[in-house]
Amino acid sequence: MKTSPLSGLVIRTAIVRRPDLGFIYACDPKLEAEEVPHTIIFKWKAGTFIKGDCEYDAHTVCAIEKPEPSLVDASGPGFYTINARSGKITSDIFQDSQPPPKKRRIGGIRSVAEIQGKAYAVGLRGMVYRLDKVRLWQRIDEGLPETFNIQASHGFQSSDIYAVGRFGQLWQYNGEAWRHRELPTNVNLTSVKCAEDGNVYVAGHAGVLLRGRLDKWDVIDHKATNDDIWDVEWFDGKLFVSTFKNVYRLNGKDLEPINFGTDKPKSCYQLSAANGVMWSNGEFDVMSFDGRTWTRVV
Repeated sequence: MKTSPLSGLVIRTAIVRRPDLGFIYACDPKLEAEEVPHTIIFKWKAGTFIKGDCEYDAHTVCAIEKPEPSLVDASGPGFYTINARSGKITSDIFQDSQPPPKKRRIGGIRSVAEIQGKAYAVGLRGMVYRLDKVRLWQRIDEGLPETFNIQASHGFQSSDIYAVGRFGQLWQYNGEAWRHRELPTNVNLTSVKCAEDGNVYVAGHAGVLLRGRLDKWDVIDHKATNDDIWDVEWFDGKLFVSTFKNVYRLNGKDLEPINFGTDKPKSCYQLSAANGVMWSNGEFDVMSFDGRTWTRVV
């Protein structure tokens, strides 16, 4: 049996671009234990792995169209890379942002997401940045409280963005100002998806899953799991959610566990969909779904 090029590594995140193309961000547990900042990046193309690296702990990534088609990854301390056909640029979100915040910021970036073609980086203490140009992140978090520890964001467009975080907090951005929206939960929220059906789906700890928009929200009272939900994704006209143990598909008000077939992954965590394919990645597995069949990438 052929040894995986990721053998001995731990996957932090992954993103799929086409059925034959995706990127996997991993780390070496030994280097992590020694607190050596690093990321081992694999470009997967039609079964072939091309290895690269960076000298910071990239843990989140998205694909954008503006200012040019690129992959943007980021780390907690704010280091980021724009990887485009024209070249690769690595820098620091906090150094490359404007206007300056009232207090100096160091660290706390939790995730980056694509909204209307651009990258948005969010983080602890109410941080939101939009990548407007190469080496220019526009700070758009004026009015958000420092007590809002953002974990994830998504939007239908630049004038309708939702950010979620700890203690059931959700704030919505209309392109000019942020507004707090009350949710029927106070658990820590981990993920949000503005879906093609016009609804916003929000998920978090203890299996909490909400559906709504603006000021109207309903709890989806599924009985499938009390495990923390770590990611939500829209694919093939359905909502999918992931815990550490499994992936589920929303059918009405029920979450149905995915049947991976005979090769079930040992780990789940995040979901990524694009161009007719969805990936599920955990610490040790990447699985690909074409709408009918799951196959193993790693």
